[in-house]
Amino acid sequence: MTRNGSFGETWARLTEWLAVMAPESLAAVRPPVAREGILPELGELYAHCDGTLPTEAGRFLVSGCGLLSVEESVSLRARLVSLVDGPDVEADWWRLDWVPWAANHDGASCLFVDTGPGPGRGAIGYFFQESGGEAQLWPSLTAFLVALADAVEEGTSFVGETPVVNGGALGWD
Repeated sequence: MTRNGSFGETWARLTEWLAVMAPESLAAVRPPVAREGILPELGELYAHCDGTLPTEAGRFLVSGCGLLSVEESVSLRARLVSLVDGPDVEADWWRLDWVPWAANHDGASCLFVDTGPGPGRGAIGYFFQESGGEAQLWPSLTAFLVALADAVEEGTSFVGETPVVNGGALGWD
């Protein structure tokens, strides 16, 4: 059953679940930082945590992704932007108005938020270095987080992966 809620309420649901079921993953969540001048939901994410530690326990999002700190997000975005060498690459691979907020251990895949103008602003997508990005998979960061929290609480599939807890850390099969 999908629940609705604010980002803060859903973050609380997820961290309460982690505290009981995957305490090692909760321990990998870094303290919050203040961020202004960014999309409100990204600001709210960083108001709750500045990413997760780059450990297995910290990569508790789907596809082995962990939450990026502000510094890691800026660095990964700069690296990806540096690889865009023309409008065809930007149109088909990585768009300059995408901002990564979660990534796997080497940044070859990441979750991003679209900061560009238009109806897709604030939508969440997934980027894979080999094939490029797929935009607007979730309408917002809150919608992504609600779907993730529902999946871990109910033990159901989320984007084709099922949550599992090993050694106190949340992972996905």
